[in-house]
Amino acid sequence: MVLKDTNLQSKVEILKKFNPFNLLGEKLLYKTAASLREEFYPAGTYVGKQGETSRHVLFLVIEGKAEITVSDKGGHEYVTGYRGPYEFMGETVFFSGEEYPASARAVTDTRCFLLPQEVFEEIVIENPDFAAFFTKLLTERLRILYQKFFNEDDLSGDEGFGKRISDIMVRSVVTCLPGDDVRQIASIMSRKNVSSVIVVEKDKPLGIITEGDLVTKILLEPDLQKSAGRTARELMSTGLITVKPQDFSYQSFLLMVKYRIKHVIVVDEEGRLVGIVAMRDVIKSRKTGSLAIVNSIESSNTIEELCKLHSEVDQVLQALLVERATVIEITSLITEFYDRITRKVIQICERSMIEEGYGPPPVSYCWINMGSSGRKEQYARTDQDNGIIYEDVPEDKDEQVKNYFLILGEKVVTGLEQYGFKRCKGLVMANNEEWCRSFRIWRHTIKDWINNLLPQNVRLMTIFLDFRYLYGKKSLYDLLRNFVVRSFRNSTVVLSFLVQDNLSKKVPINIFRQVQTERSGEHRNELNLKTSACVHVVDCARVFALREGLLVSNTFERLEEIGKRNILKEKDIEYITSAYETLMMLRIRDAMAKMRKGTEPDNYINPRELTNREYSLLREALVMVSRLQGITDSHFRIMA
Repeated sequence: MVLKDTNLQSKVEILKKFNPFNLLGEKLLYKTAASLREEFYPAGTYVGKQGETSRHVLFLVIEGKAEITVSDKGGHEYVTGYRGPYEFMGETVFFSGEEYPASARAVTDTRCFLLPQEVFEEIVIENPDFAAFFTKLLTERLRILYQKFFNEDDLSGDEGFGKRISDIMVRSVVTCLPGDDVRQIASIMSRKNVSSVIVVEKDKPLGIITEGDLVTKILLEPDLQKSAGRTARELMSTGLITVKPQDFSYQSFLLMVKYRIKHVIVVDEEGRLVGIVAMRDVIKSRKTGSLAIVNSIESSNTIEELCKLHSEVDQVLQALLVERATVIEITSLITEFYDRITRKVIQICERSMIEEGYGPPPVSYCWINMGSSGRKEQYARTDQDNGIIYEDVPEDKDEQVKNYFLILGEKVVTGLEQYGFKRCKGLVMANNEEWCRSFRIWRHTIKDWINNLLPQNVRLMTIFLDFRYLYGKKSLYDLLRNFVVRSFRNSTVVLSFLVQDNLSKKVPINIFRQVQTERSGEHRNELNLKTSACVHVVDCARVFALREGLLVSNTFERLEEIGKRNILKEKDIEYITSAYETLMMLRIRDAMAKMRKGTEPDNYINPRELTNREYSLLREALVMVSRLQGITDSHFRIMA
């Protein structure tokens, strides 16, 4: 964003071309023009992003073209409209101060006047005709967004996630019928002062309509009159996420964070609607007695503010352990928190690049995470494993573009380090040109790894192959992921080599089914659960996934897909999954215990400190991991 200036007379002449500003008298017109600030947005940059808090200004487009886009829960972006010269943007949250429901991105170089909210309010007071015109123009777009949003009460509480859904749910659910039209739905929301309505038929929920649905599906439509006739059945979002009254509140919280939704529906055993739980209801029941972590992350504007959330995440982890949440639930939630923190750090660093004169990203790019984060299996602040994929550029510009992203990468890596994610000792980070490449160079690198099976390349492959999209242009990730799947699926020699690399390290269990620990050194009588056990499950599941062309990166999801394809016996999949969950839970519990003592988690445990049952579970898990190695060897030895 570059600031420019236009003299007052020119501003007045331009302002006259905007409806309804052409209704203003000469004196008020000059007063308004004097308050305008001009901003320039190069093509490809954002005027405002979905989810960002309102800047309390009205954007008046005076030159160029901007596209209005909306991202769904899956991160997919859709263009819903355009704004050209003498049109305005940002009106939907102009007064409310809430988050922008859509993004505005410059398609071409775009110039805008920014009108402050306080000046606009003065105009409305002094010019009734202007107010009437503006109100008529925006009523339908603003009706829903300007309703009173729910108030956050004091979030302190005596109980944690142990409360049942029945204890926190709202039983008097506001509903509508499938045939109700937009006007009826809007009237219901306004009258009941709610942000969502459940569509029901014969007491069973069919879908949900939220304020966001009305914004994206109605208010952003160019023909509002035509859209007003649409029914609830047409508007509603289906595939409802449901819980039962007897479930724990933390389970609803997990679902909300995982699917990025603000409500879950409560149904009885027959599937009938009995209640609804909103994010605020779960927040109120939290033992941590503080704002929702998700909201805290999104409202943070500096790295320092993010760093204050350490204890928040740790307390949630502790609460989940107390309530015996599964490993999948724990890791998916904690990973989601860390994903959001990372995205926020990237956004902060992008702004910093602009403020320091580097400008916005010269081309589109995407940020990827690898390792446990790539597999969505984080539960503690691990070492960083990340990288950047940026769009191809002419060879003579590659060095300049690469340097930009290396600087950005260093800023993000530093920010993450400040939060608590240590730098990777192996330098697998986006500030290293080995992990910051154009799409073309990434393809070339992967081909080189496959064609030259050196030990170093095998190590790099095992790190990279769990890569996962986190931020930016997702199509770059999708294209590279598809290339990886095709390349490895047809490379039987490479897959066999990866298997043999894993088999070179044995599981620490002897023929008498006794757990083997380290015999000397700092960790004498201890066992590293990550490097001696979990890594084998991860590696074996990965190689099967590569052979089958599976796109999932999570180990549990890979095992599930392998089972669905009958590649391994159903019982074996069940035992392997159980073994991995046992190992991961032991790691999580040990990490939490060490964190409470102020010690750094290191994956080492002393089997002698386990109870008899815990030791038995550990032993059986190691036996199953050893069996998995044998099964994998037989599959890929035959294939080779």
